[in-house]
Amino acid sequence: MLRPVYHRGRARSQFSTGKVSGAAPETASHERGDTVYSQPMRRANRAVKGALGGVMERIRRSLGIERLEHRLHALNQRVSPLISTWPVMNWIEHAVLADTPLVSIIMPTRNRSALLPRAVHAIRAQAYPHWELVVIDDGSTDETPERLQQLRHDLGDARLQNIRIAQSGVCAARNRALAAARGSLIAYADDDNIMHPLWLKAVVWAFSQRPDVDVVYGGFIVDDVLRVNQKDSGALPSYHLHPFDREHLARGNLCDIGGVAHRSGLPEASFDESLLEMGDWDLLVRLTRDKEPLVLPAIACFYSTNAPNRLSGGPSYEADAARVRARAL
Repeated sequence: MLRPVYHRGRARSQFSTGKVSGAAPETASHERGDTVYSQPMRRANRAVKGALGGVMERIRRSLGIERLEHRLHALNQRVSPLISTWPVMNWIEHAVLADTPLVSIIMPTRNRSALLPRAVHAIRAQAYPHWELVVIDDGSTDETPERLQQLRHDLGDARLQNIRIAQSGVCAARNRALAAARGSLIAYADDDNIMHPLWLKAVVWAFSQRPDVDVVYGGFIVDDVLRVNQKDSGALPSYHLHPFDREHLARGNLCDIGGVAHRSGLPEASFDESLLEMGDWDLLVRLTRDKEPLVLPAIACFYSTNAPNRLSGGPSYEADAARVRARAL
């Protein structure tokens, strides 16, 4: 039987030399191939990506994708505050306020004796207890003075300031009330609207959360938006909360006066007494000229469109609107 003869030194030498000498050319060949082909491939990939990017951009323009994205972004800005109103108001309802400043509520009135008790009752129902109501009777000729005396008797002198002036217009009445206000925060109410019971608490909460903010505004519910300009009717109640945008504010008001609140003593917190209407729009323009407000996702008031002697859409509408727009630009 023949047996193989192993030459250990030679076998070891051949094994070692073969393995090492065979690997180097293969590795070198691979590295040379990578160097030769990688740069053209990279250039080709960049060219393909650039061509595809150009094609996709042309497709986006032809389909109007950019316009659609812009509209979706604008829609999101409008919808997000509306969606967040419910959770924010639920949070505020259960919030414990660390600060409890006095809030002065400014309310002008004229010949609305039948509506006045309803508006005052809504303020009495506020969840936040530290408030005063400053009512300016703008030369009423109905039973308003008697109604106010009765309301003052019910509420007490510390709660209701009742000031009667000669008929001067709603803006002058509000300025007179601002001069008499004692609170560190100012809110507004109209005699034909109803303040939401959480609004004053929402205002105090917002200012305590954001000490850097001087002005806030919230949303409002309109009973019939078709009837706002007294041209039609029949719409269901609708909720309105507009995001702050200076260009939009220059074209039209973003909030009812009942949804505006600010810190007292602000230099721009006054009303242009030459305006018969649009005073609330003009006030928001003044207050936000140098500093943006906080848009508070909370319901401020219920806006009525069926009250008698409404100022909206009156004979001075176009002239007053033109003056406010000029000031906003």
